[in-house]
Formats: sequence, C-alpha cells, structure tokens
Amino acid sequence: MNLLHWLFLLASLLVGGVALYLHLALPFLELPTPLGPWPLSLALLSAYALGLLLSGLYALALLIKAYGEKRGLLREIRRLREEVNALKRERIEEIPRIPDRDEA
Repeated sequence: MNLLHWLFLLASLLVGGVALYLHLALPFLELPTPLGPWPLSLALLSAYALGLLLSGLYALALLIKAYGEKRGLLREIRRLREEVNALKRERIEEIPRIPDRDEA
C-alpha cells in the first residue's frame, strides 16, 4: 500500500508538472469546450481530477459492496452456529466413564 501511495504522489506531481510546463511554455494552446475555450493545462488538470473522482467513487462502491457481503457472511455463520447448537442440545452424548480411573 505504501508503494501505491508513492506511485500516486509521483503521478500527481508528473501531471502537475506537465500542466505547469504547458501553462508557462505554451499558454496559447486551447481546447474548445461547450463552456468556451479552455487552456490545455487546465483541461489536463480537470481530466486528472475527474479521473480521481471517478476512481474514488468506484473504490467507495467496492467498499460498500464488501461491507454488505461481510454482513451476509456473518449472518450465515451465526445461523449455522445456532443450528449446530440446536443439534448439540438434541443429542447429548455421554462420555463413557472408565471405572478404575479418576475423573479429571
């Protein structure tokens, strides 16, 4: 996980550095958008931020799904334990006692 954090930091710094370079070296590059022309550096940062947002929402959805599956599995384990305890109560087995030994 630590490696993943470092890779995320490196990718973010790389995107930020490229956007800064585009803004300083080539400020006249623009992309036409429905909101009007955007500088290429702003479009790059916006696309990166949108990707981060969508991946965060995807991770959140996976977390919620995993939590739901965990609850389902714990419910199943609880049901099985109750079933085993009910079977144990139905059939109480006596431990044979050997007459010449002490009960310990």
